[in-house]
Amino acid sequence: MDELETLRELYGEPRPDPILKAKVRQALDAEARRPRLRFVKGITGALAATATVGTVVATAVAVAVVVTGATTAGPGRAPSSAASPYVTESATGSGRSILLAAAVTAEADVAADGPYWHVSKLNRRTYPESFGRDGDRYRVVESRLTEQWVAEDGDGIWVGTRSLGARPAGEADEEAWRRDGSPATWPVPGGTLSAAPDRGRLRAVTDGTAFSMAGKPMTLEQIRALPTDPGALREQVAELVRDAPGGSLDGVVADALSGLLWSKPSPPKVRAAAYRALADLPEVRYLGETKDERGRAGAAFSFTLQTAGATRLPVAVRRTLVIDPVSSQVLSSTVTGKPGNGDDQVEVVLEAGWTTGRPAVPALPVS
Repeated sequence: MDELETLRELYGEPRPDPILKAKVRQALDAEARRPRLRFVKGITGALAATATVGTVVATAVAVAVVVTGATTAGPGRAPSSAASPYVTESATGSGRSILLAAAVTAEADVAADGPYWHVSKLNRRTYPESFGRDGDRYRVVESRLTEQWVAEDGDGIWVGTRSLGARPAGEADEEAWRRDGSPATWPVPGGTLSAAPDRGRLRAVTDGTAFSMAGKPMTLEQIRALPTDPGALREQVAELVRDAPGGSLDGVVADALSGLLWSKPSPPKVRAAAYRALADLPEVRYLGETKDERGRAGAAFSFTLQTAGATRLPVAVRRTLVIDPVSSQVLSSTVTGKPGNGDDQVEVVLEAGWTTGRPAVPALPVS
């Protein structure tokens, strides 16, 4: 099955619109003529491949679906499509075209209005501690809802959290847990982990900043003032994160750019520039089609950061993003290999945008 058929099965046949077709062709032609980014000092390598004709046609269909209003995937909606196996490759060819299609969509987006910037995500963490009897140990994973609200003037910050409970991490862990008497609570440093959801809490943050890049605080004004040219954005981000501890510059730049896609209130043109900059980074790998933990279909990309482990030797930490190129939304972010944190740390993005909804304790999901 070629890419055009895949897109039609995922998103349906777009309604004919000659004006739209001309706009899409104009946008894609502009992308084809755009020179590759000039790499800043300290970042090596270059991309050499360009999108094929078939990929450009498939990308045009994806963009057309967005603008014509056909039903698409987004937070809370899952397309009925089987995921393809991961195929690791650099973000060239179809991978690069996917990122560029997401950039076109992001640039055309009209940001929702509201008094609060709101991010809602579902976190899954596997605890590094093991439980049970000696020789029959098991591990548990906790799911937790986390929400953040930031007032549009940047002065008010609220964070809501709610544990959805913990459970054995896998089938072998569940068998060991049953042999351990199926306990409903586990002692962990600083408290007790429970299998039952808690009541949640909401707190106002008075001793921190809402946004940061590579550990450096950022204000709303700084985010809004970021360059909309992908080359200029990459250079400014590289300069901001150049002194970040514990990471290679290449990976830290990719990580910082990815944060502009969903965790920060980046203007549409800045989000588009971040997508285009990521498309030209040689360390960004395209992994193929997949689904996030909620079953939403998307395209997976990864990059590796180098950090220091317990022995101070470099440890490879990988971040994987699942992106819906049709809506330009990031569906999930997974960190693998972070020292001292057990297995993958998964953040499933439920909502990210401006809202009129006031800060509140996260509600339990409807089953």
